[in-house]
Order: sequence, then structure tokens, then C-alpha cells
Amino acid sequence: MERNESFAASSLNDLAVRQAWAQVEIFADDIDHVQVLAAGDETSVHDLRIEVEDNVLVVEQPQYGLSLKIMESRWMQVCVRVPKSWAKTIHINTISGLLNARGLGGSRVVMDTVTGDVHASLITAGEISLKSISGDIRADSLTCEKLTARSVSGNVTLDDVIAKSYKCTTVNGEQKIRQKAEFEQMELRSVSGDITVWSTASKINAAMRSISGGVSTQGVELSQEKDVPVIRATGVSADLKLICVKE
Repeated sequence: MERNESFAASSLNDLAVRQAWAQVEIFADDIDHVQVLAAGDETSVHDLRIEVEDNVLVVEQPQYGLSLKIMESRWMQVCVRVPKSWAKTIHINTISGLLNARGLGGSRVVMDTVTGDVHASLITAGEISLKSISGDIRADSLTCEKLTARSVSGNVTLDDVIAKSYKCTTVNGEQKIRQKAEFEQMELRSVSGDITVWSTASKINAAMRSISGGVSTQGVELSQEKDVPVIRATGVSADLKLICVKE
């Protein structure tokens, strides 16, 4: 079964997608409205709530936050298209479904899942927040003022990222961050997952500490000057590496 519904983007202030186990794909396109396409078994697609509440477009499975029902023979994929000119907020939440977003813009983009993976690419926003408990977070070509990434057992991989402020937290997942431009500040925390940062900055005010892990820098001059980027990285048994990559 399929559903296809469209809404005027000019009347919306937020887009909230809340799913239990359905996979979600959201991307920007050359359109002037927000389009929601859902495909899956008849019951799941029929029960999907798609409506506007107080200028917020809500796309929600009725069992969101209540029961997964993943043992039943059900499947559904939700695809959302937004205008390339979209400059408002987007919130995407799932429990076990994959989140895939590309080409988005907005004031704030939030992608949050429990066991699913998060894939994000070509996103420009004032703030970007990526969160998963056991799934991996993979992102590339992100541009924002503030970037937050959090995972417990999943790995966090950020490639070609431009941000002024970073905050990344994992427990036993690895963190790999490749920056495309200089930044202002970065706060990184891990328990056992290694942290590696490739930065374009050759001079950094860095404080890196790991209780039983190793700490190393390559091609980076450590400085206490006020106008250089700041990194604060801590770990328990994690190895911490800071590498300067010449442009």
C-alpha cells in the first residue's frame, strides 16, 4: 500500500517525523511544498498519522514510544521531500529504523534513534544534532554553527565537516572527525572508544587526557594563545589523536 500527501511549506514552522521501526529517508528537492510518501503493508501505512498541528507537520506511527511490534510481518518506509529553500526546523526520531537525510537546510536539524543507524550528508543548518544509542552515526559534508553527536556503543564518523562548535560523546564507540575548515571549540568525551581528529588548524589550544589510553599529536603546534581553536578531549581507556592535515 502507498500514501502520497503534500502540504504547503509556507504554512509550516517545523517538521516532526516520529517512527517506531519504519525506515525514514528525507531529502531536499526542487519543489515548493512538503511531500510525504509512505509505502508498506496495508495496516502500517493506513495507521500512519500525517497531519498538521499548530503549524507543525507530524508524521507519526501510532505505536511510537509504546510498542515496537517488530515481530509481526510488517514493513514500511517513509520518504519526505522538502523544498531546497526550507529554513525552519526538522526533527526526525525513530526507535529501530534507519535514518537517512541528505541535502537539507534549516535553522535546526535533529536526527535521533535508539538502535538504528544515522546517515547524514550535504546538510547546512544553524545547528545539527545526531544521536543514536547502539547504531552508528555516519555523516559527511555538514555545515553548521553548532554540531552535536552522541552515541553509546555505535561509532561516530564525521567527514568534511565545517562547524564552529563541536560536542561529541561516546562510551565504547570510536570517534573519527575530519574537518574541512578551522573551528572555534571542540569538546570530545569517550570511555573506551578511540578519538581521532584530522584538523586544518596547525596551531591549537588543546587539553587531551586519557587515564590508561595514549595521547598523541601530529603536525600540530600546541598554543595558549587566545585566538586559536580550542580542543578539550577526555577518555578513560581511549586513545586520543590530533592530526593536522594541510589543505
